[in-house]
Amino acid sequence: MPTRRTVLAAMIVAALAPAAVAAEPLPLMGTRQDGAHVAPGDIGGWRLVYFGYTHCPDICPLGLQTIAEALDALGPLGEKITPVFVTVDPERDTPELMKNYVGFFHPRLIGLSPSDDELKVMAKAWRVKYARVEIGEGRPYLMDHTATILFADPQGAPAGRLGHDLGGAKLAEKLRGVLESRP
Repeated sequence: MPTRRTVLAAMIVAALAPAAVAAEPLPLMGTRQDGAHVAPGDIGGWRLVYFGYTHCPDICPLGLQTIAEALDALGPLGEKITPVFVTVDPERDTPELMKNYVGFFHPRLIGLSPSDDELKVMAKAWRVKYARVEIGEGRPYLMDHTATILFADPQGAPAGRLGHDLGGAKLAEKLRGVLESRP
Protein backbone atom coordinates (compact mmCIF):
# COMPACT_ATOMS: atom_id res chain seq x y z
CA MET A 1 0.00 0.00 0.00
CA PRO A 2 1.45 3.43 -0.99
CA THR A 3 2.40 5.84 1.74
CA ARG A 4 1.03 9.37 2.01
CA ARG A 5 4.40 10.69 0.92
CA THR A 6 4.34 8.54 -2.26
CA VAL A 7 0.81 9.63 -3.12
CA LEU A 8 1.67 13.30 -2.50
CA ALA A 9 4.80 13.03 -4.66
CA ALA A 10 2.79 11.43 -7.47
CA MET A 11 0.19 14.22 -7.25
CA ILE A 12 2.89 16.90 -7.46
CA VAL A 13 4.55 15.25 -10.47
CA ALA A 14 1.16 14.96 -12.23
CA ALA A 15 0.33 18.60 -11.51
CA LEU A 16 3.65 19.81 -12.91
CA ALA A 17 3.58 17.65 -16.05
CA PRO A 18 2.69 19.48 -19.28
CA ALA A 19 -0.91 19.10 -20.39
CA ALA A 20 -1.39 16.49 -23.09
CA VAL A 21 -4.32 18.31 -24.65
CA ALA A 22 -3.57 21.45 -26.66
CA ALA A 23 -5.75 24.48 -26.10
CA GLU A 24 -8.28 25.39 -28.79
CA PRO A 25 -7.11 28.15 -31.14
CA LEU A 26 -8.56 31.57 -30.40
CA PRO A 27 -11.62 31.86 -32.67
CA LEU A 28 -12.55 34.64 -35.06
CA MET A 29 -15.99 34.49 -36.67
CA GLY A 30 -18.77 36.64 -38.00
CA THR A 31 -19.55 38.52 -41.18
CA ARG A 32 -16.71 40.43 -42.83
CA GLN A 33 -17.13 43.96 -44.11
CA ASP A 34 -17.45 42.49 -47.63
CA GLY A 35 -20.40 40.29 -46.60
CA ALA A 36 -18.47 36.98 -46.51
CA HIS A 37 -18.99 34.79 -43.46
CA VAL A 38 -15.89 33.89 -41.46
CA ALA A 39 -15.79 30.65 -39.50
CA PRO A 40 -13.20 29.71 -36.87
CA GLY A 41 -9.94 28.90 -38.64
CA ASP A 42 -10.67 30.99 -41.75
CA ILE A 43 -8.33 33.80 -40.69
CA GLY A 44 -4.89 32.32 -40.22
CA GLY A 45 -1.36 33.48 -39.64
CA TRP A 46 -0.39 36.03 -37.04
CA ARG A 47 -3.45 38.05 -35.95
CA LEU A 48 -3.64 41.44 -34.31
CA VAL A 49 -7.16 41.76 -32.91
CA TYR A 50 -9.08 44.62 -31.35
CA PHE A 51 -12.59 44.33 -29.90
CA GLY A 52 -14.50 47.61 -30.04
CA TYR A 53 -17.29 49.41 -31.88
CA THR A 54 -17.69 52.05 -34.56
CA HIS A 55 -19.64 54.53 -32.40
CA CYS A 56 -16.84 54.63 -29.82
CA PRO A 57 -15.95 58.28 -29.25
CA ASP A 58 -12.24 57.89 -28.47
CA ILE A 59 -10.70 54.60 -27.35
CA CYS A 60 -11.41 52.51 -30.46
CA PRO A 61 -10.17 55.07 -32.99
CA LEU A 62 -6.96 55.41 -30.96
CA GLY A 63 -6.47 51.64 -30.81
CA LEU A 64 -7.10 51.16 -34.53
CA GLN A 65 -4.81 54.07 -35.43
CA THR A 66 -2.10 52.52 -33.25
CA ILE A 67 -2.52 49.20 -35.11
CA ALA A 68 -2.38 50.92 -38.52
CA GLU A 69 0.75 52.88 -37.62
CA ALA A 70 2.44 49.74 -36.26
CA LEU A 71 1.69 47.73 -39.40
CA ASP A 72 3.12 50.49 -41.58
CA ALA A 73 6.19 50.85 -39.33
CA LEU A 74 6.89 47.11 -39.58
CA GLY A 75 7.15 47.31 -43.37
CA PRO A 76 7.40 43.86 -45.00
CA LEU A 77 7.39 42.16 -41.59
CA GLY A 78 3.92 43.65 -41.03
CA GLU A 79 2.64 41.63 -44.00
CA LYS A 80 2.80 38.54 -41.76
CA ILE A 81 0.07 40.03 -39.56
CA THR A 82 -3.66 40.11 -40.28
CA PRO A 83 -5.30 43.00 -38.43
CA VAL A 84 -8.88 42.33 -37.28
CA PHE A 85 -11.47 44.63 -35.70
CA VAL A 86 -14.33 42.73 -34.02
CA THR A 87 -17.37 44.76 -33.07
CA VAL A 88 -18.87 44.35 -29.62
CA ASP A 89 -21.95 46.19 -30.94
CA PRO A 90 -23.30 43.98 -33.75
CA GLU A 91 -26.74 45.59 -33.34
CA ARG A 92 -25.44 48.81 -34.92
CA ASP A 93 -22.22 47.73 -36.62
CA THR A 94 -23.44 46.14 -39.83
CA PRO A 95 -20.93 44.84 -42.38
CA GLU A 96 -21.64 47.90 -44.55
CA LEU A 97 -20.87 50.29 -41.70
CA MET A 98 -17.77 48.27 -40.79
CA LYS A 99 -16.53 48.50 -44.40
CA ASN A 100 -16.43 52.29 -44.28
CA TYR A 101 -15.03 52.37 -40.77
CA VAL A 102 -12.14 49.91 -41.10
CA GLY A 103 -11.23 51.25 -44.55
CA PHE A 104 -10.50 54.60 -42.93
CA PHE A 105 -7.75 53.09 -40.75
CA HIS A 106 -5.90 50.55 -42.88
CA PRO A 107 -6.56 48.80 -46.22
CA ARG A 108 -5.78 45.33 -44.78
CA LEU A 109 -7.93 45.72 -41.66
CA ILE A 110 -10.71 43.13 -41.53
CA GLY A 111 -13.93 44.19 -39.83
CA LEU A 112 -16.06 41.44 -38.29
CA SER A 113 -19.71 41.75 -37.27
CA PRO A 114 -20.48 38.60 -35.29
CA SER A 115 -23.86 37.34 -34.16
CA ASP A 116 -24.56 37.71 -30.44
CA ASP A 117 -23.70 34.03 -29.90
CA GLU A 118 -20.47 34.27 -31.91
CA LEU A 119 -19.48 37.37 -29.94
CA LYS A 120 -20.04 35.57 -26.63
CA VAL A 121 -17.83 32.67 -27.74
CA MET A 122 -15.05 34.97 -28.94
CA ALA A 123 -15.19 37.23 -25.88
CA LYS A 124 -14.81 34.26 -23.57
CA ALA A 125 -11.95 32.73 -25.58
CA TRP A 126 -10.05 36.01 -26.04
CA ARG A 127 -10.81 37.07 -22.43
CA VAL A 128 -12.48 40.36 -23.26
CA LYS A 129 -15.44 42.00 -21.57
CA TYR A 130 -18.16 44.16 -23.06
CA ALA A 131 -21.44 45.62 -21.81
CA ARG A 132 -24.06 48.01 -23.13
CA VAL A 133 -24.25 51.25 -21.15
CA GLU A 134 -27.40 53.36 -21.30
CA ILE A 135 -26.57 57.05 -20.88
CA GLY A 136 -30.01 58.60 -20.77
CA GLU A 137 -33.39 58.65 -22.40
CA GLY A 138 -33.27 59.69 -26.02
CA ARG A 139 -29.48 59.38 -26.21
CA PRO A 140 -27.57 56.63 -28.00
CA TYR A 141 -26.01 53.97 -25.81
CA LEU A 142 -22.29 53.36 -25.39
CA MET A 143 -20.42 50.09 -25.07
CA ASP A 144 -18.01 49.48 -22.22
CA HIS A 145 -15.31 47.08 -23.43
CA THR A 146 -11.79 45.79 -22.92
CA ALA A 147 -9.41 48.24 -24.56
CA THR A 148 -6.51 45.93 -25.34
CA ILE A 149 -4.80 44.99 -28.59
CA LEU A 150 -4.55 41.22 -28.71
CA PHE A 151 -1.89 39.29 -30.61
CA ALA A 152 -2.24 35.62 -31.62
CA ASP A 153 0.30 33.36 -33.30
CA PRO A 154 -0.36 31.25 -36.42
CA GLN A 155 -1.58 28.34 -34.27
CA GLY A 156 -4.17 30.62 -32.67
CA ALA A 157 -2.43 30.80 -29.30
CA PRO A 158 -2.13 34.10 -27.41
CA ALA A 159 1.14 35.89 -28.17
CA GLY A 160 0.50 39.17 -26.35
CA ARG A 161 -1.92 41.64 -24.77
CA LEU A 162 -0.85 45.19 -25.54
CA GLY A 163 -2.10 48.63 -24.60
CA HIS A 164 -4.26 50.42 -27.16
CA ASP A 165 -2.42 53.66 -26.39
CA LEU A 166 1.19 52.51 -26.91
CA GLY A 167 1.55 54.44 -30.13
CA GLY A 168 2.40 52.86 -33.44
CA ALA A 169 6.20 52.88 -33.09
CA LYS A 170 6.16 51.24 -29.64
CA LEU A 171 3.59 48.63 -30.73
CA ALA A 172 5.69 47.86 -33.82
CA GLU A 173 8.76 47.40 -31.62
CA LYS A 174 6.92 44.92 -29.38
CA LEU A 175 5.46 43.02 -32.34
CA ARG A 176 8.85 42.88 -34.06
CA GLY A 177 10.34 41.33 -30.93
CA VAL A 178 7.72 38.57 -30.90
CA LEU A 179 7.86 37.94 -34.66
CA GLU A 180 11.65 37.75 -34.74
CA SER A 181 11.82 35.40 -31.74
CA ARG A 182 9.05 33.10 -32.98
CA PRO A 183 9.18 32.73 -36.78
